Amino acid sequence: MTPAPSTDQLRLEPVAGTDAPSLSVRDQAEILVGRAQECDLCLADAVVSRRHASVARRKHEWVLTDLGSRHGTYLNGVLLRPGTPTLIASGDFVRFGPYTFRVNGGGGSDSQTLAAVDEHVAPGTIVERISNRELESLAQRRLELLIEGASILHQTSTETGLAAAVVGLVLAGSGFRRAAVLRPAGSGDQVEVLAARDLNMDRPADFSFSRSLLREAASGHVARLSRSTDALLGQSIQQLGILCAVCAPITLDGSVVSYIYLDSREAEQPGYDDAAGFCRAVSRIAGLALANIKRTELQRRHERLDQDLNAARQAQAFLWPSEEGEVGALKYAMRMTPGRIVAGDLFDIFPLDDHRVGLCFGDVSGQGMGAAILMTAVLSYLRAAMVRLTDPTEAANAVNRYTSERSPANMFVSLWIGVFDDREQVLHYVDAGHGHWIIKPHGEPPATAPRPQGILVGIDPEFRYVAQTLKLAPGDRFILYSDGVVEHRAPSGEDFGVDRLLSAITESTTPSEDVSHALASLQEYLGKLVLADDTTLASMEVQPAPRGPTD
Repeated sequence: MTPAPSTDQLRLEPVAGTDAPSLSVRDQAEILVGRAQECDLCLADAVVSRRHASVARRKHEWVLTDLGSRHGTYLNGVLLRPGTPTLIASGDFVRFGPYTFRVNGGGGSDSQTLAAVDEHVAPGTIVERISNRELESLAQRRLELLIEGASILHQTSTETGLAAAVVGLVLAGSGFRRAAVLRPAGSGDQVEVLAARDLNMDRPADFSFSRSLLREAASGHVARLSRSTDALLGQSIQQLGILCAVCAPITLDGSVVSYIYLDSREAEQPGYDDAAGFCRAVSRIAGLALANIKRTELQRRHERLDQDLNAARQAQAFLWPSEEGEVGALKYAMRMTPGRIVAGDLFDIFPLDDHRVGLCFGDVSGQGMGAAILMTAVLSYLRAAMVRLTDPTEAANAVNRYTSERSPANMFVSLWIGVFDDREQVLHYVDAGHGHWIIKPHGEPPATAPRPQGILVGIDPEFRYVAQTLKLAPGDRFILYSDGVVEHRAPSGEDFGVDRLLSAITESTTPSEDVSHALASLQEYLGKLVLADDTTLASMEVQPAPRGPTD
């Protein structure tokens, strides 16, 4: 299987589509592909959705995610499931509507890259498209060879192995002495040699390729270059003595992704009369075999990704509390829905002693595996710090130092830390850049809480947080939520927003109703759209203090 790109840069090179730009993706959190002007790769076609797909880095790998596009995103001819990240590898082909791109990871390759010859096509030299009538005159005597070769091609498991098998098959059935399988390299006239062979063992396999022939084959047709022996050619072709050449395109998902190239030179047999037809048949079989290889690679990546995600889910499930319960004087309900398979949101509630309850809620920047790992680390460290220090200010300072020293430079955590004391009926809290919470006094409408007083965790290890206090009475509730709740966008382009969230929970009377009403309203607003970001809510209600023994 082709390894995933391991460099800091990934490049999407256009293969098909009018005026398709190329795009280099460096070590960024995420880039967007779509029709909207703000997209990093803007594709101006009505078939492309405004926010069609995204490409993001996950450790040393890259993932492609369809963002619920109307017409879908295709990877190597396979329709991707919306909202599901899929690993992409160098050599993959990605299609957004009429645009097809080849993924180039920028890493090294064992194959050879050559430039097509810049020849002058002189009188007496013909570059022509082969007619269907000629292509359909495949000689009966080579049908068995073609059938046997098809079986061999479909048993190959790698693209380079397929290329080598194709070269062997066309040499056996075309009458040519020299063959290669080429792949476009970059946006210029360079080609990558995947496999090549010269049956004349007394001379090296010295290949040079006609740009005119490749351009004709790039349109999806079998092309042939031929000349009379007295024709005048460009100097490079003249030196090689090429008399005849055939080039057949290999297509994947309707786009030309590589070529079969054959040529004969002076004093060599020019190939059988039906060599072009044989070459076209092989190219079609090779296209089917290549699609099978790509599908198998995609399946293996999904299996590997599922294994990683299952491990992350198990770690998260171990750390998260149950969806509903009572801890000390607080009754709570929470719901978490990951937008990209695993969540970067965090929530915990636990007793500190007989009268105090600790809480934390936060959101790690980014999505996917990296955010999930950082969430797990922060949540584990924070709970231990709160149990040890029992003070939200000291816990916030400690986890900030820990995160700043260990997290990647582009990953931060918005964090809310609280301690509720049922003796004082007071909530002591630190809002470190989170700001997403609501206060709902008993019998009154909900209202947004004060803005955060501290910066995000993980930016400055020397920053010192200051705790705030909130007086709460029995029946009062406070609701914490992630930015994914209010920032989800409907097809109209408008966010769900805080006002819709407040309206959704106005009539609710319990923590369970708070979270269920809010999520139901969000899903109704989005319709059939898939949640694009982690969505987490937690509602806590102060319970009446237990009565002491009577005299």
